[in-house]
Amino acid sequence: MGHGHSRKADLSPELEEKIVQFFNKLDTDHSRTLTKDEAINFWKSNYGKINANAMFAQVDFNGDDSITLDEWLNFWRQVKAEGYSEETIHEELDNILNGGSWVGFDVSHSKVKPVHKQATKNF
Repeated sequence: MGHGHSRKADLSPELEEKIVQFFNKLDTDHSRTLTKDEAINFWKSNYGKINANAMFAQVDFNGDDSITLDEWLNFWRQVKAEGYSEETIHEELDNILNGGSWVGFDVSHSKVKPVHKQATKNF
């Protein structure tokens, strides 16, 4: 059961299935990629833009304004690796799936701050 030196923890099959189901619920066009519009539509009137922006700030590791299933699963693996129990993750997923707000999980990853990246080409 070694996890090596990875900063990601394995998810139980039940939790991974719930996470994939959540992804599929968000991915309304079935493109296997989440967009901010899909996330905003998921939350609708419950501060959709704020929740979508908060989610993307934490999950969109490469900053391309889309979230792949791999990014999505890696995010949740990191949440678990940071010490959140599977029970807590299940509870938070249930809350979000029932219309609750995105929870700002305390995870560390290579992205220092979720700020807008502007290409500077001053040649």
